[in-house]
Amino acid sequence: MKIAIALSGGIDSAVSAYLLKKEGYDLVAITFKLFDSHEENIERASQIANKLKISHYIIDLRKKFKKEIVDYFITSYEHGKTPNPCALCNRLIKFGEAFNYAIYQLRANKFATGHYIETEKYKDEILFKRGKDKNKDQSYFLALVKKEVIPYLIFPLGDWEKEEVKKLAKTFFSFLKTNESQDICFLKGKTLKEFLANYLSKKNGPIVYDNKIVGFHPGIYWFTVGQRKGLGIPLGKPLYVISLDPETNTIFLGEKEKLYSKGLILENLNLHLPLEKWEDPWAQIRYRTKPVKVKNIFKENSNYVVLFEEPVKSVTPGQVCAFYEKNYLLGGGIIKNKY
Repeated sequence: MKIAIALSGGIDSAVSAYLLKKEGYDLVAITFKLFDSHEENIERASQIANKLKISHYIIDLRKKFKKEIVDYFITSYEHGKTPNPCALCNRLIKFGEAFNYAIYQLRANKFATGHYIETEKYKDEILFKRGKDKNKDQSYFLALVKKEVIPYLIFPLGDWEKEEVKKLAKTFFSFLKTNESQDICFLKGKTLKEFLANYLSKKNGPIVYDNKIVGFHPGIYWFTVGQRKGLGIPLGKPLYVISLDPETNTIFLGEKEKLYSKGLILENLNLHLPLEKWEDPWAQIRYRTKPVKVKNIFKENSNYVVLFEEPVKSVTPGQVCAFYEKNYLLGGGIIKNKY
């Protein structure tokens, strides 16, 4: 069997490639160039491929990555949303362009990555399943991946712990760093504000609390729903950003209880398992947050309304809402607003 692996230059994909080569698969590696300063990653990926004695292909995806991921990221913040670029990148780049290259250009039978996740059959569908290492679970970021590609995927690290991977990497790939990389690759070490400042100019607007203007802000893109610190408004009690209005360029503040909502409106729902097969769905509205039980989900116009058993804090437009049953990922969509 021929397997193409996405080789990023990090230890997760390196160890994944090592394990697949050890099992005797016909292995080839793919590295995608996403931005101009990606040369160091590509060089490390080449070192890994040479060490394993496997063919290494480099594909230039800079134009598509900038248009579909970076520009989307900037535009979302400009419109008062808090996007999740990694989830979109998985759909369009890693399990989109790179996957298509592996299957249709290189004629690979399967496509592998270094995600800590598994695939397994559930209710007659092959679904993503949370991996063994719950601290490294990356299933949330795969909620937008197209259902059709899942049967072609292999995840060698699904039943591995991160510490085990680090140990093996130190032994076999001593030239690699074992420290964790930052979540958003294209920030390149900059803070979010530093990055956005290159693209978005100041746009002063009002900060409103209890129907009164209590201050002014330099741009709604510096703020996110649920934020408490950095408001610079001493009102004698803790206040939070409860909503952002891009139309009027206004930030609305409120007490903690106003952060809670009974549900959310979801757009672009992506299903891995048909809705009629859902029995006990749970929703995860941000990475690292605990899933909450879903009371109901129904279509309203072109969107979906998701209602929760209990009120949920800080529903944030632009973030991904992923759905689970047991440890299986059912799909997900992008949060449009709270309900």
